[in-house]
Amino acid sequence: MNKLHCTAFSIFIILFTYCVKGQSAYKKDVLEDLIKFNKEMKSDRLVVSIKDTIIADVTFHGKSNDKFLIYSITKIFSGVAIGVLIDKKLIENPEVPVATFFEEWKNDTLKNKITIRHILQHTSGLSSSSGSRDIYPEPDFVKFALNSAAITEPGHSFFYNNKAINLISGIVKKVTGKSLELFIKENVFIPLDISNYEWRTDKVGNTWGMDGLWLNATDLMKVGQMLCNFGEWNGKRILSERWCKMMFQIPLVNAMRGKYGYAMAIRSLPIQDIISITQQTVDTLNQLGLKTDLVQKLQTLQKKDDYKYVELGTTLNQLLTTREMEEISSFASRQMIPLYTVHNGYFYIKHGGEYGLLLTAFPKQKKVVVRYLGEKWGRKKKDDGTDNKYLIDDEIVNYMIKL
Repeated sequence: MNKLHCTAFSIFIILFTYCVKGQSAYKKDVLEDLIKFNKEMKSDRLVVSIKDTIIADVTFHGKSNDKFLIYSITKIFSGVAIGVLIDKKLIENPEVPVATFFEEWKNDTLKNKITIRHILQHTSGLSSSSGSRDIYPEPDFVKFALNSAAITEPGHSFFYNNKAINLISGIVKKVTGKSLELFIKENVFIPLDISNYEWRTDKVGNTWGMDGLWLNATDLMKVGQMLCNFGEWNGKRILSERWCKMMFQIPLVNAMRGKYGYAMAIRSLPIQDIISITQQTVDTLNQLGLKTDLVQKLQTLQKKDDYKYVELGTTLNQLLTTREMEEISSFASRQMIPLYTVHNGYFYIKHGGEYGLLLTAFPKQKKVVVRYLGEKWGRKKKDDGTDNKYLIDDEIVNYMIKL
């Protein structure tokens, strides 16, 4: 049986390579190595796309249309949902306070400062444990988040917060009267031709924001392609380009080490991770009314134009107080202006799910990869117990860079 499977797999490689010849340019040997590596590392599904053309769609186990729980990759749809609300002018911008939708926060001197941006960027300051084990037993995930204590000033520190992201589900319901699932179905899934999905709810009917979505790999690929094209898929505009550019911004705090955009992780390519807050951006902020002293401090950054992420973050920490960084971030967010620019667009979106699921998109190169790994192998630890044995996110990213 194993021999037969290997033979069939080899035939697939030969036929597949022949079929894609002459389409999107890529390195055939790198693709073959990527597929073989995923087979060795127990992947269930692997889908690779370049310039909206799928160049590899491999099912190692199960069926091609099998749905998988994508765990934290689900969070991306919270950022997408807020973008749709803004595009539809149902909310003004990501600086709208969460207390606008939940009266119980209006008299809390910390919570009434928390904005939608803080929730999406994991800088809300709400208390949260690592993981989600304390959330699952709760009957109402939104109420559980609302009742969380605020332990730091909003925008002052990054902490990955599963509890807080569920508030987006509550906000969507308050604004539209629809569940997050129905809102995403109507505005994202239907335009993307996605119908084969399931999405968990809590006991009172709130769609989970932190995880809980089941999708097949080819449908998740469509989401990656849409993000790669700054909100467009197959000729359909699903999100505004303006919002996508905001989604790809990481917080300035913690020396920019959070590297987490609006509900999705953002990384720079190893080949060029040079970024800057450009003169044009500083001029725009000045024209729109940012405080003169803050403009002058940002102006000093123009002495150098080849910062790396952490280098720029460290410089900002030395130049500005945390409160000043938050004031600048809030002002830019209210105006929907991306603060920093990645030179030549060399960055990628990377969001993983539990145990080894992965969605990675490279907007500049128009490359997307989806890797699914089931729990059977995903839960297995390395011999030293330090990490999941079949977690290969970095290796896949490196293959995609070479492809």
